[in-house]
Amino acid sequence: MSSDIQARLKRLRKAGRLSHRKKPRIPDAKKASPPPASTPAHDAPAGAGVACLTELAGMEEVAGEQGDYLLRTVRYPLTHQQGATCLNDLLALPEDAAFRLAEHPDFDFRSAIFLDTETSGLAGGAGTIVFLTGVGVFEEDGYVVRQFFARNPAEEQAYLPDLARFIDERGGLITFNGRAFDWPLLRTRFILSGVDPPNEQPHVDLLHPARRLWRARLGACNFGNLEQRILGFYRSGLDIPSWMIPGMWFNFARGQGNVREMESVLYHNLEDIVSMAPLAHAIAGVLSGQLPPHPNDLPALAKAWQRAGDAANAERAYRQALDAPLPPVLRAQALRELALLLKRSGRLQEAAGFWQTWVMMHRPQDVEPLIELAKYHEWHTGDLAQARAHTLEALALATAWRAGQRRRDALAELQHRLSRLERKLNSGQ
Repeated sequence: MSSDIQARLKRLRKAGRLSHRKKPRIPDAKKASPPPASTPAHDAPAGAGVACLTELAGMEEVAGEQGDYLLRTVRYPLTHQQGATCLNDLLALPEDAAFRLAEHPDFDFRSAIFLDTETSGLAGGAGTIVFLTGVGVFEEDGYVVRQFFARNPAEEQAYLPDLARFIDERGGLITFNGRAFDWPLLRTRFILSGVDPPNEQPHVDLLHPARRLWRARLGACNFGNLEQRILGFYRSGLDIPSWMIPGMWFNFARGQGNVREMESVLYHNLEDIVSMAPLAHAIAGVLSGQLPPHPNDLPALAKAWQRAGDAANAERAYRQALDAPLPPVLRAQALRELALLLKRSGRLQEAAGFWQTWVMMHRPQDVEPLIELAKYHEWHTGDLAQARAHTLEALALATAWRAGQRRRDALAELQHRLSRLERKLNSGQ
């Protein structure tokens, strides 16, 4: 344990915030269980107790600083395949891939921690209990998942000090929707339990880059849809929907639930942790150019590269998109963004060619390329007649729009432009 962590624990014990009752013990990962079977061995009766849960799920009781809790440790070989991806595929990516995903120069998948929680409520809030926290890390020749489990509300406080220490020893967080839900909630639980939250670390929330890359093609970017559509992974019948988990745990904590239900909860959390590694590989691989994108994802990939300040790769991706058989909406998006990129770099003649293509291919859907062409000819080629023609075409299109502020603003701007052009033409400019 590092000296700064030891010093922090000493201060906490002196203040009476941590107990000396039992020495914390996290079992050695080398003695971890193999991945659990996809289906339970047998049914367990309601209220069957700790022994039955540990028998079914391979958990063991840990003596924490503030009480006992259950811990399951599962080791996967790096060759374990989740859908079409092996766990070690993420580690095989170049360093640039981690930077592309995390936007942090020191981020390293080997030292990062994959984290997911299961809670007593899906809305969050100070009263929400984090009864299960799963963490996955790469260790030596395997991927190790640890699941910290509270059998009742009191045991949440028992595992939090060990969890905080474990997170502090790593070099970054990877979650799915963790910025909005898991991590703020965990920090609240640390504080309310008298445990110093872990130090701030680079945090990659996979939900956001996944949405940016795949929402146009997939629509829904929930975790289950990404597992199936991106990873090609389908869970077993042991899995359960997230919305059922809080009620199952409350029944279990009151001694009224079926232990097999808790095994399903543990399985759900375990697969979340395991699938996050290949999902990170899929995103980082595409962003770094190591994996070929789906043609329909090219406009979104180009936009992501623009966001990262990589104009050259963005332009290349937009041009590849326009060479692909894209749906009309995505083609129009690629034309718009490529023309705008070229305009910003001062390559107006090239931009005008794409605005013209946009008009010819998608007429009469949008006034934007017509307005851009009018500007180009008025201020750069000096062809006022052509600028007036594009303005009139845009006016006709905007006039047909539904009444509203958008229509009023567009018509006012276009009428002003037309009046200026006609004055110039009449004056012989």
